Amino acid sequence: MEEQISPSNFPPAQQGITPEQLEQLKARAREAAIMQTYQQQVAPSAVAAPPGPPQQQVVYVKRQLTVAEIILMLVLSCGIVFGIQLAVNFAVNTLPRIEIKMK
Repeated sequence: MEEQISPSNFPPAQQGITPEQLEQLKARAREAAIMQTYQQQVAPSAVAAPPGPPQQQVVYVKRQLTVAEIILMLVLSCGIVFGIQLAVNFAVNTLPRIEIKMK
C-alpha cells in the first residue's frame, strides 16, 4: 500500500511533529479523501448504461425444509432402499429356480 503513495505527499522525516504540522497533515488527508470520494461518485454517473430492459438476476433464497418435505424424503428413501433389496432378492433367489421346458 505504501508503494502506491508518492513520497511528495509527506514532509521529510523528523524527530517530532508539531501540532501545526499534524493539523496540516490531517487537512491534506481530508482534502484527498474528499477528492477521491467525489471522483468515485462522478465517474460511474458519467458512464451511462445503454438504454434497454434491465437485466434479470437469479436470486437464491435458502429456506428451511417443511415437515411434509422431510416425511416425503424419508418415505421415498425407504421405498428406494426396500425396492432395491427386493429386486436383488428376486434376481438372486427366484430367477435361478425358474426352468423353461420346451416340448
